[in-house]
Amino acid sequence: MASNIPEIRLSVALVTRNRPESLKRCLESWRSQTVSPFEIVVSDDSDPTYASQIRELAQQFGCLYTPGPRRGLYANRNHASLICSGTHILSADDDHTHPQDYVEKILEVVASDAKRVWIFTERNPSYPDTSLICPPELHRSGGGCMPKDPSNCAAIADGSSVYPRQIFDQGLRYDETYPFGNMFYLWGQVLVKEGWRISFSDATFVWHNVANGGREFDQNWLKHQIECNMYVLFVHAWWVNPSIINTVWAFIYLLKQMLFKVSVIGYEVKVRLGINDGLRLLIQAWSSRHQYYA
Repeated sequence: MASNIPEIRLSVALVTRNRPESLKRCLESWRSQTVSPFEIVVSDDSDPTYASQIRELAQQFGCLYTPGPRRGLYANRNHASLICSGTHILSADDDHTHPQDYVEKILEVVASDAKRVWIFTERNPSYPDTSLICPPELHRSGGGCMPKDPSNCAAIADGSSVYPRQIFDQGLRYDETYPFGNMFYLWGQVLVKEGWRISFSDATFVWHNVANGGREFDQNWLKHQIECNMYVLFVHAWWVNPSIINTVWAFIYLLKQMLFKVSVIGYEVKVRLGINDGLRLLIQAWSSRHQYYA
């Protein structure tokens, strides 16, 4: 009897920037899988110094190479995803490696319900025995919190989530307003608002080979990230899940960022947002209405 289950073609939307050694390790991992993905798209945001080397690596490992838009991480994720031609799109990062049955396990999970967004977690190679727990979803502080129900949540694993390609076909996109930061928290909330179910699976994971490149001590980078995180909070409070309570909490946490020096995970320094930073993110958040109510 013929199967009624449609064929799953898993495209890998791999974003990279200025890290050829990391990308090579990543691609070696992809090409060591027990089951190969349908395709790997390498979207390269590298500076000209690295671009030719990245292109050569992509070709060496049989990937489709495309220059990225060079407008930040989430513009690059959109770009890579739109080039993919599979039925499902797996977000991927150049500092990840994978268990050899990673693709095999993902295909098994997706086959159980091909209309969901499936998210997987990560492990640090320095702590290989950590439990596989659901990634966080947006908290009212602008950071993350553990979902109450990992099988039906708003969490996103930024470099290891599988999306039915209909999500992009219907015009949904990552917000590109800021080049980096907690935009993935907002993306998860948008998908839920649009009726997509997001479920965590502990069937597999990625190894996250952390490479900050000294950014953990960069106060300017930290300030930009905190500003982005507050932007996410206000967009959520005003346009994605609008409510007076969400708005009040957003202003409370913005005030905290402006009165006290704070930090976020991955940084070893602290900063305080200035008045101009606060005004800028509020204007950006208010102006983003057209993205969510076209």
